[in-house]
Order: sequence, then structure tokens, then C-alpha cells
Amino acid sequence: MKILVAEQAGFCFGVKRALKLIDEFQRQGKTIQTYGPLIHNTPVLNDLAARGIGQVSPSDAIARDKVLCIRTHGIPRDAERRLRRRHVPLLDATCPLVKKVQKVIERLGRNGAPVLIVGDPAHPEIVAARSYARNVRVIDSLAAAQALPRLREAGVVAQTTLDTDFFRQVVAALVERCQKLHVVNTVCQATQDRQEAVRKLAERVDAVVVVGSRTSSNTKKLYQIARAKNRRALWIETADDLRRGRAAARLRAFRRVGLAAGASTSPQELDNVKKFLQKL
Repeated sequence: MKILVAEQAGFCFGVKRALKLIDEFQRQGKTIQTYGPLIHNTPVLNDLAARGIGQVSPSDAIARDKVLCIRTHGIPRDAERRLRRRHVPLLDATCPLVKKVQKVIERLGRNGAPVLIVGDPAHPEIVAARSYARNVRVIDSLAAAQALPRLREAGVVAQTTLDTDFFRQVVAALVERCQKLHVVNTVCQATQDRQEAVRKLAERVDAVVVVGSRTSSNTKKLYQIARAKNRRALWIETADDLRRGRAAARLRAFRRVGLAAGASTSPQELDNVKKFLQKL
């Protein structure tokens, strides 16, 4: 079996930055807790917990003697303001590209025109981002875009982990609904690179294994893209998933297997899966 790894796979800049910030603060002897899951990857979160870095939710009592780390997805603006008013020590690990989306939304919303965010309304990035303008609507499907009432003017941005093809389809539908549409493609470059890499990879192999947590939006998009190009696509969280069930037996029959990973999947986990496949 030959293993082909996608040209772009694993940790993105934003995740690397967040983990580096936490490492630096820990070396300074500071106790850290994160405001919700730092990223969407279970093995990485388990590693942080083993290092004494726990999570708190908005409803929890937040200790002032610990540094509160803002997750990579960001938090609603009002929540951050309340924390700062209470003088809670903060470590802002929000991905700079997510910050950019927030600033774009704020700019587009200054004249009161609707700001349309294409993405998952329940995703923490969108929950935070929509707090940066008053008149915000989240578009989560092509049907929702086509059903939008006609608007004189609107701005539109994308969740950073969105499928770029889907964003183009939605924008095309919105052009028909808006007299004046300000489009800012805020799908991050790392997402675009990984999506393009998995498209190319899926066409060259007999099967594709996508590694990443089930809670990861960008990993889900990679799997969907791989599945559209290659029906023999498999989504796993860790190498242990291959050891269980019939997945390993099915993969053993293929000559060329592709390996891709979400932006929150660690290099170690990617390597673990690669080594397991090599043993097959």
C-alpha cells in the first residue's frame, strides 16, 4: 500500500499560535483555563486537560486568580467586555483571521445595512461574529439564500472554515436578491489550501482517510469534498478508529490510500494514522 498525504494537512496557523501562547504562559507559571473548548479536536483537548488546563462555560464561576484563555473561535463582544470590566486576566487566542472577519462585519454594519454571514449559526465562530453588528442574518443553505427577501443593500462574509464552492453558490443567489451586494470572501487561506489539496488527492487514490474530530467544521468540509470526489472516503478521529471494526480490512485491499487532516488535527495524530496504514 502506498500512502499519499495531502499537500496541506493538520494544524493551521491559528491553532499553532493558540497552543504556543498557552505554552508560553504555562512556562511563566500561570494557571490557565479556557473559555469553552480552545479548538475542535478531542485528543488535543485531552492533552491540555492532562496539563491542568480546564474549560469554563459562560454559566460557570470564572476565577480571577487564573488566566482565562479566549478560544480560537472568539467569543461574543459583550462577553469579552464584561470579562474586562471584571478585570479577569485574559489571554486572547482568537485566530487573527477570525478577528479579521469580526472587523469586516463591524465595518459592513456601520451604515445599518444587513450583514449576511454564510455559515453554521450554532458554530462558536458565528455566535461570536454576529455580535459585531446589529443587523445580522446567518445563511446556512442555498435555499435560505434564495428565500431571502429582496434587499436594497447588504454585505456578505463567510465562516472561515466554509466550503469555498458553497460560498460562491450562495453569493450567486444573493446577487439576485440584493441591488447592491458587498462581498468579502473571508474563508481563510488555510481552509482553501486544505480543500484544494483534498480535491486533488481524492482523484489520485483508491480511498481517502480524513483525520479530525467530529466537532470540527473544517474537517467535516474536507470529508464532504473527499466524498464527492471519491466514494471510498472515511472520516476518523484517531488511529484507534482504524483498529476497531472493519475499516482496516477494507483499506488493506487498496493500493493507494490518501491521507488528509483538519486544521485542528495534530501532526502527532496524523503521523499515528500514517504509521498504522503503513503497517497494513
